[in-house]
Amino acid sequence: MKTTTLLTLLSVIGLSSTLKAASYDTLPKGVNTLVFKQVMAMNMGTKFNSRGEKESLNLKQEFSSSKLEELSSVIKSYFDELKNLSPQSYNEFSLGEYAADIDANLNAQGLGYGHGITDRLTVYGSLPFYHIKTDIRINQTKNSTIRNVQNTIGNKPTNSALSKAIQDLTMQLPNAGIGLLQSVVVNYYNYKPIGKWEKSALGDAEVGAIYKLTDFSDRGLAITGGLVLPTGDADDADSLQDVATGDGQLDTFVELNGGFDVYGPELQFDLKTRYTYQFASKKEFRLYDDADLPLSDTKGTLTEKLGNKIDITASLTHNTYEWLSLQASYIFGNTGKATYTGAANQKMLEALGAYSANSNHWLKVAANFSTINLFKKGSFAIPFDVGVSAQRLLSAKNLNGYDRIDIDLRMYF
Repeated sequence: MKTTTLLTLLSVIGLSSTLKAASYDTLPKGVNTLVFKQVMAMNMGTKFNSRGEKESLNLKQEFSSSKLEELSSVIKSYFDELKNLSPQSYNEFSLGEYAADIDANLNAQGLGYGHGITDRLTVYGSLPFYHIKTDIRINQTKNSTIRNVQNTIGNKPTNSALSKAIQDLTMQLPNAGIGLLQSVVVNYYNYKPIGKWEKSALGDAEVGAIYKLTDFSDRGLAITGGLVLPTGDADDADSLQDVATGDGQLDTFVELNGGFDVYGPELQFDLKTRYTYQFASKKEFRLYDDADLPLSDTKGTLTEKLGNKIDITASLTHNTYEWLSLQASYIFGNTGKATYTGAANQKMLEALGAYSANSNHWLKVAANFSTINLFKKGSFAIPFDVGVSAQRLLSAKNLNGYDRIDIDLRMYF
């Protein structure tokens, strides 16, 4: 199964929300900031299905006649004839049961820069870099029954040239094992071999501007807009393990940030809402017509329109000391269903977009250490912030599960 959903929510730098203390703040005129962010993903062994149920990424499947005949019309024709020749052989036929243990490791870095054009207008840009490793280990947990089927069918009388051909073909089948399964993936479907895989690649860059609409000391409102550029690697259609570091097309977004002091400046509430529109683009895909069996030896170029996204973050920040603040956040994300055009087979187009919509709920806690107030008083030489946060996925649909830890450093000059 493709693991592209690992990165669906891993927005590495999100610079518009890390430039400032309150979500609506902007940089003072002429001030620059340089941001470095480290993201580490952990506990990546689960996924949430389309019903929101939590499942293991590890797979176990028996390749029986009823499962194999779903692969293609040619294979189904073979099993139809085998059933006519010997119902017992059809029912007994199995290439064995196989278990796939999947390990995934991901970490990312982000670099960003912001500049205060005026006290109310800040422009910024950010670029993430990913390093990803996956390892799929396949073990055979139940033996093939090919030899038993051959013993059963070998002496069966045939009444046509076709049934004789099916009998001969069955007698020539090799006893299945892990090598045969790998051979089917590589030689029949023309995918790259399954096993250890890793890559390092850029993600999608973000450029934008933040404009502060208000000038109050205890509350505020700001609007952010910009573009997400397709600088990352899109999904590799020839790999069952590839993890995309970008979605391959241009996005535009608008974000509204607001907040207020709850009980003086010690306790602040912030709400951030972001809407992202994803433009359509042409990409190469494997063309399959069963969303639950996404394998095909046929490729084609289609126009993909990924679903638009809504992200909402509600945060409560306690400014414990002038150098320390603690924050708790609830994060909600939703991505609409992708649509595809450019092929006459409507069933195939529906299969490609079947599980593309996703939703998610996160809990995040963070601590931020800042020298800005101390710098303003002249008691510290360099103004900077260091933030540490932990984020847990509470529930989701059509998304791989993981926890993440972020460490970010913001320097001002």
